Amino acid sequence: MSDLNAAVRSLLIPLTNDTLLLPNASLAEIVNFSDPVPVEDSPEWFLGLLSWRGLQVPLISFETLKGESTGDQAKKLRIAILNAPSGNDALPFYGMVVQGIPHLIMASQSIVSSLSEQDEEVGVLAHVLVEAEPAIIPDLEGLESMLLDNSLNVA
Repeated sequence: MSDLNAAVRSLLIPLTNDTLLLPNASLAEIVNFSDPVPVEDSPEWFLGLLSWRGLQVPLISFETLKGESTGDQAKKLRIAILNAPSGNDALPFYGMVVQGIPHLIMASQSIVSSLSEQDEEVGVLAHVLVEAEPAIIPDLEGLESMLLDNSLNVA
């Protein structure tokens, strides 16, 4: 099979300290940041509920979930509205705080390579190199499960 046939339309999405690599189909929309409505007794990584297209969408901070500081928020914050992978009607979408504008790429084995074994991290499926630059493939199903399992009133 040629690299072109094995390529997946993907997005490189900048965070404060990292870059995410996601399949293009997982992204519903990028919207400007707006403050979510906080939810009592929720984990620090769960920022609250965001009104989007008539829905209440849970908003997470991937970096806070990983235990990282978001540091200087000098770049313009945005929200990536993600399609929840399971198709569960209770949580069709969730949002993630990102920085900057995503960059569309055709991800293939010729430009994406896996890094050596890494310690398991919450919310991380894999660490990779994309054209020699480090990126993280987030565990979208795991993130969805965390939102549902934490009974965060996301439905």
